[in-house]
Amino acid sequence: MLVSMSTRRLDDFTVAACDGGFAIAAFGCGLFDAPLWLTGLVAFAMLAYWSWSRRRVLNRLRGAAWASLTTLAVLVIIAILAGSYWLGLNAKDLVT
Repeated sequence: MLVSMSTRRLDDFTVAACDGGFAIAAFGCGLFDAPLWLTGLVAFAMLAYWSWSRRRVLNRLRGAAWASLTTLAVLVIIAILAGSYWLGLNAKDLVT
């Protein structure tokens, strides 16, 4: 049991690090004024990673529960990435 708990914690930290990496990528897109298609690619990759990393939980949900939780998560992810992009745009003005 102890081994499975440590593996789960490692997985949680890995998922958190990857989520943070996507936020940093969106920040970098804003900071370096990346094309809009590249920012969209970061957002699409984050949504794909989110659905893959939460697949065990999502597979257990059915119907309305799955739809409502997925919709809420997508909105939160878009808000976080948009905020990171906006911070990157504003940080660009501070650096130059």
